[in-house]
Amino acid sequence: MCAGVAKRFGVGANRIRVLAIIAALFLGFGVAVYMAYWILVIRQGDEKSILSRTGSDKREKEILSVGTITVFSILLALQILGINKFGLATLFLTLSALGALVVWRGASPAEQVHLRKMTNTVATMGSSTGEGWRGVALRTVVSVVFILVGLSNLSRVSRVRGEASGVVIGATALVLGLVILFAPWWIGTVRGLSKERRARVRAQERADMAAHVHDSVLQTLSLIQRAADNPIEVARLVRMQERDLRSWLVDPESFGVTSDPPTTLAGSAFEIEHEVEDCYAIAVEVVIVGDCKLNAAVLALLGAGREAAINAAKWSEAPSVSIYIEVERERISMFVRDLGRGFDPAEVSSDRQGISGSIVERMARHGGHATIRSMPGAGTEVELVLPLKSTAP
Repeated sequence: MCAGVAKRFGVGANRIRVLAIIAALFLGFGVAVYMAYWILVIRQGDEKSILSRTGSDKREKEILSVGTITVFSILLALQILGINKFGLATLFLTLSALGALVVWRGASPAEQVHLRKMTNTVATMGSSTGEGWRGVALRTVVSVVFILVGLSNLSRVSRVRGEASGVVIGATALVLGLVILFAPWWIGTVRGLSKERRARVRAQERADMAAHVHDSVLQTLSLIQRAADNPIEVARLVRMQERDLRSWLVDPESFGVTSDPPTTLAGSAFEIEHEVEDCYAIAVEVVIVGDCKLNAAVLALLGAGREAAINAAKWSEAPSVSIYIEVERERISMFVRDLGRGFDPAEVSSDRQGISGSIVERMARHGGHATIRSMPGAGTEVELVLPLKSTAP
């Protein structure tokens, strides 16, 4: 409409648009004039104006008549109830609403397609609900009613003393109307920010994973390629990388962070697993039932178990070593087993301190005992038992 007026008088369209906005601020007068111009002037490419098209259709005239009577009946009822005063602003806005109804019902098919596209675009703009123009129209009408009721009650407070209830009712209605009107946009904005935040988190996780793969896995594969002719070294690298990946999958934030020394039996047992695997390229399987704090006696138990695991890795020629630890109410039991070549404990030389000094005597000094079961060709089992009554600091 503004572009047509500007073309008719040979001025810039933006100037006419600014004047139309200013006129709309004067009690809605500009909106009513805009609607009247839209109804009366023939659109370029059409043969009739909207008024002529609507006036020649009996059904459309009936719909518009019913709509006009209904709107003015509602306004009259509101005035009688004292909720709203029928002024110029109400008159202009009512005429503008009726004009919009006439435009909607009497527009040409091409213009109706354009109007539907425009209203659906506005309806979904900034909203994630995807509601169409009908939903927006209903929500707008309800919110405008609440806003008018709220403003009407608030405007009467200054003229009537003791109307504290009017303040509450007016403020509540006004806030409720604004919430109904703008809630979809607020919800859409919040959801958009939430989606953006989740996208940033996922991008950060992918970047961390890519960095970990490059820093750890690819480097290990390069080392394996270089040591392809050394099976022991390859096995050691594979076990080290497997352990690193398992720990990273459990706790990705721990990757690259130096951890504090363990303070429990379980943490120290896993350190023994890592040490034996890294140094001797043998698989170590650790199973722990229960846990307890470290003290001198528990450290002695772990030291004896570490020595047994190292002996198995060095001399048993077994492909793996298993460590089983169980913490019970009265004692701690630790078993170190392998399925290697085994040996006869009676034939071990007295000057070999790996078993007697580092395992048997160490356990005895802290109130525990060690039992070694082995036969040539049948593997070895070292049982370590530490009574819990001797673990007090």
